[in-house]
Amino acid sequence: MEFRSLFFPAFPALTVGAASGQDALKYRFQLYQEEGDRIGVESHYLDYEHRWGKTKASVRLAIDTLSGMTPTGTHAVGDDTDFLFQQIDDERKVVVATIEHEVDDYTLSFEYAHSEEEDYRSNAVTARVSRQFNQKNTTVTGGVSFAFDEVLASPTGGTSNFEDEDKDTFDLSVGVSQILGPNTLLDFNAGYGRSEGYLSDPYRRISQIRDFVVISPFGGEQTITNTLNFAENRPDEQDRFVAKLNLRHYFEQAGAALNGSYRFFANNHGLQGHTFELKWIQQVNPQLSVTPYLRYYRQSAADFYFPTLTGTGIDGTGLIDGSGENYSSDYRISEQEALTYGVRMAWELRSNVILDLQVERYEINGLDSDTPDSFFPTANVISAGIQWSF
Repeated sequence: MEFRSLFFPAFPALTVGAASGQDALKYRFQLYQEEGDRIGVESHYLDYEHRWGKTKASVRLAIDTLSGMTPTGTHAVGDDTDFLFQQIDDERKVVVATIEHEVDDYTLSFEYAHSEEEDYRSNAVTARVSRQFNQKNTTVTGGVSFAFDEVLASPTGGTSNFEDEDKDTFDLSVGVSQILGPNTLLDFNAGYGRSEGYLSDPYRRISQIRDFVVISPFGGEQTITNTLNFAENRPDEQDRFVAKLNLRHYFEQAGAALNGSYRFFANNHGLQGHTFELKWIQQVNPQLSVTPYLRYYRQSAADFYFPTLTGTGIDGTGLIDGSGENYSSDYRISEQEALTYGVRMAWELRSNVILDLQVERYEINGLDSDTPDSFFPTANVISAGIQWSF
C-alpha cells in the first residue's frame, strides 16, 4: 500500500554551518498513532551531509512501518450504514541523494529518490536552480521533477490490480523569496503537476445494493436484493495546482518570530484545499527555542467521491483503468476539515549538538452528511531528533 498520503511527517531539513568541509549527522524518530486501533506509523530517518567549498552532498535513509485498521470503503451486506474496516500492515524503505553547488549568484541542485514497499515502487528525480538578485535581497527558484512509479500486484492478494500498473508524475515549481526589511521575509511559491496512469488505490472498494429480477423455471418473477463490491475506478489523469504565501517577521524586543502562511491546492476533479498556519518561534535563551503552532485545513470533495454507489444512479463496473464512470469511497477525498496543533522544542546541548522534540495533535472532521464520522481519525504524533555537526 502506498502510505505516503496517510501521514505527513514533520522532518526539518538538515542544517549545518557553512564552513568548508563541515559534516553533519542527524537521526530522527517519529510515531504517528490514530486513536481506536486505527493506523499507526513508526518512522526512522538518518541523514548525513558533507560540505566542501561551494558544494554540498547529502543522503537520507528512512524506514516507515505501518499497521492498524482502516475503512475499506465497503459496507455490510444489505446495510449501507455499517461500514467495514480491515487490518493492514506495510513497510516502506526510502533513500534520497542530493547534491548542490553554488556558482556565482546561482545555486544548482539535483536529487534522486527511491522508495519501495511490498506493492509499490517509486523512482523520482528533481532538478532546481535558484538565483539571487537585488544585492541578495531577492531569490528566485525554479524546479522540475519526474516520478516513475509502479503499483505492484500484491503477492498475497487483496488488491484490485492483478498485474503491475504504471503511474507517472511531472511537477513544475517556481518561487520568489523577498527580504522586505531587516526583520521581515516574504516567500511565494507556485506549482503545477500532472499524473497519468493507474491513480486508484488498489485496496479501496465501494459497495452497491442492487435489485435483480429472477425468472423462475416454474414461471413467474422474483426480485432478489444483493450487495456487490467493486474496485474503485479513479480517472487515469490528474492536473494539480498549488500556491503558497509565507510571511515571517522577527520581533527584536520579544526575541521571537511570527511565521504565518496560506496554501491553496486544487485539481481538475473538483477537490480544492485551503491551509492556514501560524507559528510563534520563541528564543527562550541562547540554547533553547520553543515553537507552538496551529494549522487549519479545509477541502471540498472530489467529483467522483461517493461513500456508496447505492442511490447514485451509477452502476459499478469492476473497471480499474479510469474508463467509464469514475468513483471512489476513499474518505481522504471527501469534504472535510482538519486541525493540527502542537509544539516543537530545540535545545543546543553543545555548540555542535542539537536536540529537538515535537508533540502534535491531529483532528479530522467530515463535512458531508453521508460519510460516517468513524472514517475520520484523530491522531497523536511525537517525534524526536538529534543533530551532530563535526
